[in-house]
Amino acid sequence: MLVVGATSSLVTANMAYATSLPIKSVLSQEEYKDGEIKKLKPGHRLPSMILKGLNGNSHDVGATRNKPLIISFWASWCDPCRVEAPMLNELYRKYKQDVDVYGINVTRYDRLEDVQKFSRALGLQFPILLDEQGALFERFGGAAFPTHVLVDHHGQVHEIILGMLSEQELERKIQMLQKKKVSLRSR
Repeated sequence: MLVVGATSSLVTANMAYATSLPIKSVLSQEEYKDGEIKKLKPGHRLPSMILKGLNGNSHDVGATRNKPLIISFWASWCDPCRVEAPMLNELYRKYKQDVDVYGINVTRYDRLEDVQKFSRALGLQFPILLDEQGALFERFGGAAFPTHVLVDHHGQVHEIILGMLSEQELERKIQMLQKKKVSLRSR
């Protein structure tokens, strides 16, 4: 498991649409320079990016929210993702009032039918979004499944974790995000 720590630089949020468009089309010039995609890191602001959900609704991943967000990038063929999804589901049920959870399937490396079967078979209750071209996954380095991105309630990337986490580690991360919000509110 690789954990990337926080830094203090910021990225301006730009609106990008990530449904059925090539990566170059969904990124602004600021996000795509000199033939390379500008990577998001801890300390950066999560960009506004519209992703379609399995339920047909659109979700703005980088929208302003009043609670932290956990993003889990996954694929239906990923065994660690299959083990971890029920844990995420349980933690979502437990903490949904305090933390948002988005399961983002990188459909570029998967098949929609398999995504639907995976979600149904595991009874996933948190929103399942489709990163059809892998644009958002690519912005986070796109190296492994699962990849988790922890975002604070201000929309700033707090941590990027490559690889599976245990239920205890996931819960500890959620509690840490909640405490960060509470400590900021009390100032």
